[in-house]
Amino acid sequence: MFDIGDLVKLEGSELHQIPNSRPDTPFLRCAGVEMEVFEVTALPHRHPISRRASTLLNRGDVLLSDSASAETPADRFHGAYLAALRGAGAVLAAAEGVGGMAVKAGRSRNAWLLMARAAPEFEGWSEYFAGWSQTRVAIEAGVSATLGEEDANAFRANVGDFLHSIEDYLGIAGRLDLRAS
Repeated sequence: MFDIGDLVKLEGSELHQIPNSRPDTPFLRCAGVEMEVFEVTALPHRHPISRRASTLLNRGDVLLSDSASAETPADRFHGAYLAALRGAGAVLAAAEGVGGMAVKAGRSRNAWLLMARAAPEFEGWSEYFAGWSQTRVAIEAGVSATLGEEDANAFRANVGDFLHSIEDYLGIAGRLDLRAS
């Protein structure tokens, strides 16, 4: 094995200077193919990411992406809200992973309240999404909720920002961004 930051040479390969590049940027030639050599650095993980947290965050990404094609503002909002709930679940799963301790739910099953308790840095997001909970309930009950295009699209964009902040919290970098659609 090699240490992060070490240059790796494959057997039968040569390390060369890339033409017209900085003098300190080498490339690797192996079997006639030239590849630029990059230094690999480890990204610090703020919180250990569990498979469950990763799965929930990925599901949130998919739900948010799918919400873009919803026909009505209410459906777009609902899909984005469900994506935000998966994000809250990812935060809770990560918090449970710290020290192997489960988040104490007490009597509450409210995801936003639990998230604020488990990760106080998400308290602002918790309050924001809790403020939209009644809109979600109304939409699910089929009650006519007055939700315009602009509000649904702004909410969806905020959910995207929320999921990005969870990625930062978990120390995940370089994920495919499905939220822009």
